[in-house]
Amino acid sequence: MKMTIMAYVYPIILRGVVKEQLCKYYSKDNMKVLSKKIHNEYRAIIKRSPDIGGRKNLFMGSYLMGAYIIALYKNTKDKLSITELDGIISEGLKNFHYMKKHMSKVDLLSVNYKNKIEQAGKWCKKNKDKYPTNWQVEVKDKENPNLTHIVFTKCGLCFLCKSEGVPEIISSLCVTDYITMSFAKCKLERPTTLGKGSDCCDFYITRL
Repeated sequence: MKMTIMAYVYPIILRGVVKEQLCKYYSKDNMKVLSKKIHNEYRAIIKRSPDIGGRKNLFMGSYLMGAYIIALYKNTKDKLSITELDGIISEGLKNFHYMKKHMSKVDLLSVNYKNKIEQAGKWCKKNKDKYPTNWQVEVKDKENPNLTHIVFTKCGLCFLCKSEGVPEIISSLCVTDYITMSFAKCKLERPTTLGKGSDCCDFYITRL
């Protein structure tokens, strides 16, 4: 995968998201070294990962965030447990004011949002042979105004974690969905996940 402008911008944003939490575990001098290692690892992950369609892919942002979290994990796992990493990610996102503001304006139960996911699913399906490690998704029960039901039968982050040899943090990436959807005043229920060996990720989104 190429290092696009989008790929360059994401680690800059995400470094700011987790910096305050990481400072609880690392000294100022160690943070400088760690930040550089994470950035270099992130770039290496992107460059060795297969293309999934760039900006044409609605899920590209999720992929880049996943790559950064994997780079973070690889460079902190000797010091931090996965539980501590989850705490850093969760607290960082909860203090990520730009994302909170953006998500507060998104109606996850709207027809427009469902259409957006549906169109993304059609694009993914059309290009599944070209991008075999990409997401596959469809929207169910589209006319229900009180529910958004999304089903993923393939997940790009599951492929990424496995290819990077860190399947143990798939669940850490999954947790971010609950947090970001709460910013939109919505609740996510997900009884099945690909990361835990199910056939699909079943997203049931309702209002809080």
